[in-house]
Amino acid sequence: MELKKLVRVSNIIGLISVLLLMYWVFSFVLIEVFGLKVFREHITDMFGLSILGILALMAGALMLNIMLNLTRIAERGQEADVKGGRKLIYGVLLVFPVLAAVLFGGNYLTIQKKQQLLQHSAQSLIQDNRTQLAWLVRYRFAPEQFQMAKEILSVLGKQDSAFSHVSLIVPGNINGKPVFFNLNSDQMTHWEEKVQTIDKSEFLYAAGLAERGYLDNAFQTHSKAPRFEYESGRYVLLYPYQEGGKTVGVLRLSDYQPYGKLGS
Repeated sequence: MELKKLVRVSNIIGLISVLLLMYWVFSFVLIEVFGLKVFREHITDMFGLSILGILALMAGALMLNIMLNLTRIAERGQEADVKGGRKLIYGVLLVFPVLAAVLFGGNYLTIQKKQQLLQHSAQSLIQDNRTQLAWLVRYRFAPEQFQMAKEILSVLGKQDSAFSHVSLIVPGNINGKPVFFNLNSDQMTHWEEKVQTIDKSEFLYAAGLAERGYLDNAFQTHSKAPRFEYESGRYVLLYPYQEGGKTVGVLRLSDYQPYGKLGS
């Protein structure tokens, strides 16, 4: 192969490596800053390790260029190269918005799929455990009922892999003040050895302003609308449980998913 062709090949390899590195950094910044979840676990790992391969290509192309001497690049056809260079620049710049659209679109699809999975799980839990939920919404921290409540919550949490934690939010009061209690198996386990001295305040649900507004509306107007939240791979679904058309409890399903849905 002629020296000029070798130089041209090394330049192409170096240019491609630089472009890949630029796109990788751009994608990495978008994913980290906005907490995007796009690719599945193995694709995400490969995406992270690809930086080593890109740097290796750049180093190899640089060494090859030095060895072949860049001054031997032919000067003929400079005008055509300028025109072609402009098209190349436009093409390079166009990739950035396309790449951003793919990443945000993949993240959106991941969130939508997770929301559908959690809603389906909540519906299944209610349909398959009506007797248990009906008993649980009437639980008011009586020591003799503690073990039953703990067992019900423990079983609910193991019925579906779509969520990692499940709890039931019910209305109540402490010293005449309306509050929300969050019944969950973790708290039950914590109080298991001192069941006779349960402190109800330990089961209070500390909701934010928007979430408290949703819970107030769910219990007062008996709305069936669920509430879904997503932040940096953490998913939370609040799903009303109703009896006779009235909301008597709200299931809270939560999960953390470090990866997305696209890929194999």
